[in-house]
Amino acid sequence: MDEALKRQSEELEQTLQKQLELLKQDSQVYVKVAGIALLGGLLAVGSVKLLSRSGKRDEHKEKIKKKKKRGYSFFRNIRNRLFWMAFDYGKARLIENFVANMGKEDESKN
Repeated sequence: MDEALKRQSEELEQTLQKQLELLKQDSQVYVKVAGIALLGGLLAVGSVKLLSRSGKRDEHKEKIKKKKKRGYSFFRNIRNRLFWMAFDYGKARLIENFVANMGKEDESKN
């Protein structure tokens, strides 16, 4: 009986060793895959930042050039003022129509 227990304990130790070896092999594969995924993500983020920066610089330079070319325009100022006056007038008319429609609905309910 003593020998049977020793054999059983040796078998259990061997299976435990095999399981640990398999776990180490699997974990190495997972670490490699995770490393590749992390590296790919870093490369993607870096390339996007690099490409977006160069485009922004060019756009910024073009905006500065456009601003320098533009001078003061009397008609642009008038156009902007007329636009905002028309916008306010349209908003007031819309609110008046909305209030009138709400009043008609209240009268029809009563």
